[in-house]
Amino acid sequence: MAVRVTGSAQLHTVRQALRDVGDRGLGGQLRRGLKAAGDKLAPAVRAEVPRAMPSGYAPTLSRSLRFRTVTRETRHTAWVTVRVYGDGRKEKRDVPRLNAGVLRHPVFGRSRPLKNHARYKATSQLNPWVAQTVRKGFVDRPADRLMPEVSREMQRVVDWVASQITKG
Repeated sequence: MAVRVTGSAQLHTVRQALRDVGDRGLGGQLRRGLKAAGDKLAPAVRAEVPRAMPSGYAPTLSRSLRFRTVTRETRHTAWVTVRVYGDGRKEKRDVPRLNAGVLRHPVFGRSRPLKNHARYKATSQLNPWVAQTVRKGFVDRPADRLMPEVSREMQRVVDWVASQITKG
């Protein structure tokens, strides 16, 4: 999810005023405020997982989800980007594919026996994998729902920093 605030004139004025007054720590407060606005996505996505995933997989996925929030400001625009990923036992979970509605997993309790042959060292093959369809958008739905609120919060942070600069 990437939220963008484009109150370009105001953001540019605030950035210029921060440079003129010597920052006084307000730049850090601006970054922290913008990051806090983006941090509202994590609980919303975790709450959406049980509605989109099978009941046996939802707790596992919910526990493994990690969120990285990055803020970036230019002269005219401020961005907050939230990256969602999941740590699995052996590798990262395929969150973009899960968000698209496809859950790949091995078939539970099933293995294929191999014929007794000299070139095969094992007597059975690992479980076959299947692609199961799940409800799409477990990240997109909360992001779309929270986008206006996060944008308003970012604008409030910029307004607060501007008011602190004018106070002196």
